[in-house]
Amino acid sequence: MDKKGFYNEKTGIILTVVGFVIFAIAFLAMNPLGTGMGPSESPSRVALLNIMAFVFCAPWGAYWMYRFAKNPKWLAMPGRFIKGMKVKVFSPYALVGMAIIGALFAAAGFGDLGGLDVQAMVISASAALFGGIVSFFGLFVGQIIARVFINPVWSGGSSTSVATLIAYTLIDASIWAYAGWIYFKFVLSRGDKPFLGRFLLALILTELVHQTWWFTTYWIMNTREAAMVNVAADWVVLGAGNLFFPYWWLSFGFVAVGFLAGEGARKVISGSRGESKEEAEA
Repeated sequence: MDKKGFYNEKTGIILTVVGFVIFAIAFLAMNPLGTGMGPSESPSRVALLNIMAFVFCAPWGAYWMYRFAKNPKWLAMPGRFIKGMKVKVFSPYALVGMAIIGALFAAAGFGDLGGLDVQAMVISASAALFGGIVSFFGLFVGQIIARVFINPVWSGGSSTSVATLIAYTLIDASIWAYAGWIYFKFVLSRGDKPFLGRFLLALILTELVHQTWWFTTYWIMNTREAAMVNVAADWVVLGAGNLFFPYWWLSFGFVAVGFLAGEGARKVISGSRGESKEEAEA
């Protein structure tokens, strides 16, 4: 395990674990499922959401971006990596990727107005093409633009949109910092293993975090009764949302389509059917 520098893998793990413990203690102590925190979107609920975002999700996202940055092959443009070359984390390729994903993610905010998680498709394509670092920063910029200018009542609610803007964005960005590492680790670096099995594994591992993080925010920001109604509508009851299938079932599908789109774009950019054996082993 790398122990060099102020921030290293051991430090990242410690910060993430400590952050999770603090958040878990705060969740249990404040008990958003009870009545003590008041109505939905109350100040105490906003405070707990910010604890989740800054104390736990920020170190979580930083850790997975650190893990991603340790592999120079992953930082390079597809098909351009040569074994032994050094690649900057914020290279022109990465910065352009962040700008493109930020713009696409912001524009995809229109899709959520109809109950379609188009933003999940955009950012999962980014995770498969660019990886976790570009996805984190691209989403961070794009979601702020989307929430402020395109769909200001999305997720945060009109009464708390300012107080929860950065918190929701940080929670979401941390998911895709992790997802980018997962996709590159299990799909891009699969070697001779079958694509489908590794693809499904990456999808499942991503969605376990993606849906759990957002599921948790439902219970933090709402009373028990309101949370049960929202969870039922978005996860359980057929026809309760804007379309026949619940929102988060569709989101699972959008992420899969996004991964495939990113995979296809990577093959086109690299000019081949995938990574070379040398790149896969680097």
